Amino acid sequence: ISYDIACQWQKTLRERNEKMPEEIRLNFEAFTYQCALPVWHAGSHNEECATQNSLSFKMGVGEADGEGVERVWSVLNPAAYHTKDAGRGQRVDSLEDKIDSHNYLKNIGQGDPLQRKLIVAIAERDCQVSAFKEITATIEPQVRKEWKNMISEWVKDSSKPNPYTLSRRDCPTEAEVRLEIKRDEDAVIAAGRGPLPGCSATAFLIAGLQIEDAQRQLVVQVAGTRLVTADQEDKLHDWRRALLVKIGKFRKLQKRFMPGAAVAILDAENERGEDAAPQKPENIKLWMPSQMPVSALNPSRGCATGLIAMETKLRASQCLNALVTLRACLHAKRFLITFRNANVTGQIQSTKARTLIDQVGERVEACAQKYRHAHGALISLNPDSAARFRELRPEDITLDGDAGESDAAARKKLAMIGAGRGARAPRNAAGTSKRLMSWIWMAPGALDDEEVHLHESVRVEWVHTRARKVRWEEEVHTLREEMWRVLRYLVWQSAWWRARVESRPDAVAEVAAGVRAYALKQADLHDRLRVFFQTKWKMPVIEAARRVVALDAAVAEDADLNDLFA
Repeated sequence: ISYDIACQWQKTLRERNEKMPEEIRLNFEAFTYQCALPVWHAGSHNEECATQNSLSFKMGVGEADGEGVERVWSVLNPAAYHTKDAGRGQRVDSLEDKIDSHNYLKNIGQGDPLQRKLIVAIAERDCQVSAFKEITATIEPQVRKEWKNMISEWVKDSSKPNPYTLSRRDCPTEAEVRLEIKRDEDAVIAAGRGPLPGCSATAFLIAGLQIEDAQRQLVVQVAGTRLVTADQEDKLHDWRRALLVKIGKFRKLQKRFMPGAAVAILDAENERGEDAAPQKPENIKLWMPSQMPVSALNPSRGCATGLIAMETKLRASQCLNALVTLRACLHAKRFLITFRNANVTGQIQSTKARTLIDQVGERVEACAQKYRHAHGALISLNPDSAARFRELRPEDITLDGDAGESDAAARKKLAMIGAGRGARAPRNAAGTSKRLMSWIWMAPGALDDEEVHLHESVRVEWVHTRARKVRWEEEVHTLREEMWRVLRYLVWQSAWWRARVESRPDAVAEVAAGVRAYALKQADLHDRLRVFFQTKWKMPVIEAARRVVALDAAVAEDADLNDLFA
């Protein structure tokens, strides 16, 4: 069951079911069910809830995103607009006709979408299976068995430890800190000291932090796109437009919680000049309390009472959690590099390993950027609170025990594997006796047992890779089953119409002839549609791929549809 607030809806489902009339009451003992959040809506839930109820980790759903029921609004919205002044009967009839037309066109157009989805799903399944085999080869069988048991137990009982997240976290999460601040704010408002009754300063600050995260993600996305296609340009435009909407709403709240921000924003605009090009959304300065100028005459920075203290707590939590995630990613990266250097040979396998390592490296850089931004804000807000943290330099992002070799040196070592003699270390390679441990491993929240943390990090990477593999395998199976059911439905529908050829024996000859002709026409239509679909779906994969999604021949040769309807 996919629902926007399934996390809350499922809690009292059985209680509500008992209050339903007996004729529609569900027997939960007769079937099993699971609830999940649609992919797009899951982003508005906190991290723990989104992970606990993610469709990516639910068995049997394939690559469904749960947003299909929302897409029909793009068709119904125009109809709703031009029927809003109609009478009730006319409005209902018009909307029903629109929905019937939408469903009919979708049914007769199943040929291309299902074929396209299956080709892409097979190619992606093969890719994910290959990636899973590579990472599985590095894990001991007994460890894999333990992790599989952990997944099975979590599927049966979601209160068990979630295998898809790090089970050890030595500092409060950002969500926990936000909840603590919200409770403190509620207590202040209840005591009658709230500056703005009915408004939440915590929600205002959280909105600002979320916009900052979105800005950083958009900057990374733009920087990583060298050649922008028309489709990518359209997506970037949509992201920027959505970000502008969020910033606009943030500005409205900012007027209430930060009256002094209006002057700072106006001064910044005047400095840019009238002829300056508009700023891109990802580059717009939000003017959070930490970004406001401070002086002896303006110690509150033009903010509501308590706002600076709230942001200080949130920024400290960001620093702690960014370091926790950073350490986990570094452990995973070291594990992948060590395995690559010891086991991977050949250009194809080396490229795959490099891609996997780069993906983890991107996560490392994202965590580092988040920490640096939060640390800078914390210094501006309260230098005393920032004293326990330090500046994060590029050389600090290392793991004790790393070889410190460049990627070129690593590739040279790979080339020498199997040459019959040991590889000589580079003359100027850094030694381990004089290397100092990076401060991030001595910062608050660092684990003393690195092997335990490494084990946890690799487990999370492995179970996520396994989940992707399983979901794409399910997607291929689901699409083939859907194709089969489409054909079976058309066979049934044709027989249904043929059974109605003589359905009006008492009618006059003209009416009976019309009924017979219409029934035979519909039966023939469904027969021809079935033959068309079956012929299309039996098309050789390479030809179908070239026609539908222009996949390269190497990918298409791995996809075999010839036995789909054998």
